[in-house]
Amino acid sequence: MASVRAPRLVLAVSVLAGVANTVLFPLRSPEQVGLATDVYYFAARAAVRGADFYAVTPVGTASFVYPPALVLAFYPYAALGDPTLAYAAQMLLNLVALAGLAAIVVRTVERAGVELAALDRALLAAAVFLVGPMGINLVMGQVNVLLALGLAGGAVLLERDREAAAGAAFGLVALVKLFPALVGVWLLRRRAWRAIAAATATGVAGIVLGVLVFGVDTSVAYATETLAGEAGVASFADGPDPTAPYVTIRRQLAVLAPGLPTGWLLPVSAAVLTPVFVGVNRVVADLRSRLVALQGTLLATLAMFPLEPFYVVLVLFPLLPLLYVLESGTPRRLVLLGSPLLLVSLTWPSAVTVANLLPAGSELVLDAVRPVFSFVLPPTVGTWLVLAGCLLYQHRAASEHASEGV
Repeated sequence: MASVRAPRLVLAVSVLAGVANTVLFPLRSPEQVGLATDVYYFAARAAVRGADFYAVTPVGTASFVYPPALVLAFYPYAALGDPTLAYAAQMLLNLVALAGLAAIVVRTVERAGVELAALDRALLAAAVFLVGPMGINLVMGQVNVLLALGLAGGAVLLERDREAAAGAAFGLVALVKLFPALVGVWLLRRRAWRAIAAATATGVAGIVLGVLVFGVDTSVAYATETLAGEAGVASFADGPDPTAPYVTIRRQLAVLAPGLPTGWLLPVSAAVLTPVFVGVNRVVADLRSRLVALQGTLLATLAMFPLEPFYVVLVLFPLLPLLYVLESGTPRRLVLLGSPLLLVSLTWPSAVTVANLLPAGSELVLDAVRPVFSFVLPPTVGTWLVLAGCLLYQHRAASEHASEGV
């Protein structure tokens, strides 16, 4: 069995940094506290009144960006009549989801044949609850916590040959955020046809429900206006911005291909990452290789779209189990090196905070890291390292299978 010292160190550092970040985040950005839940609450209130819930912006420019049918899920929040109560309800749901996610993480490691000490179980559970990206989601009252549970639950259900239930779970997650639909690449590789059918049926049912309840015009407006606006995020039209929080290869495209039209960002990103999707899914013969394939698929998906570091919560499973289940070797070392960069989520505000702690020379430090942050953020480096580990693991696994076949 591989040494547990490195995973313990990664988890301990990530948890300690996460606690500090979660404490500092609301102090640094008080307007972000409960922001997501406020959007859900006021959008649902508008929908109940028959108003345009996509036009509601309770704080700044934040607005409802999900398919029309999803606003129905927040009607109970509207019924509470108070955004604070809605935030409390969302927090409770998120904490319950985290308990479920922690149980799945620990159980998956044990199912892979790794015996965990009480300390390791505690560290894994603490990481689920306390790493920086999770803290930001909790402070904001995001639904990403529930989606992380949906992805992990779907993977576990598929392992238990409950394909229809797994597909429904993946379909619900994809209905909310759309981009998780690329988990379909992993399902295709596993030839999980019933799961794919169930996921597709779930997504279509959600779209149809939105049309039936809110009309065709609302659904068309969502597809042509809301989605178009989301697709144009992080276009870096004025050049790379070190202060922008987006962890995406669009940042590198802005440097390497300046002037690339906004409409080309997604297809070019997809073209660049297609070999990665293929490479990380070469072998799915056992639990370990399937976890690696899912990890690579999810990380490549996050890199393709203009997402912020707190979306890393969607890859906590299988990232945390992989820290323990991978055997000794270069793939494991790459995953161990990349994981803290993903879990700590250093961005420009973090760099400013650290620089301000220095007795002198804070401006010099910021001037030095500014060009680096313009091209790549630390979480993106973490993404590349973990993806490299997944690709190397799959390359070696494919070579072993080929030699066995001979």
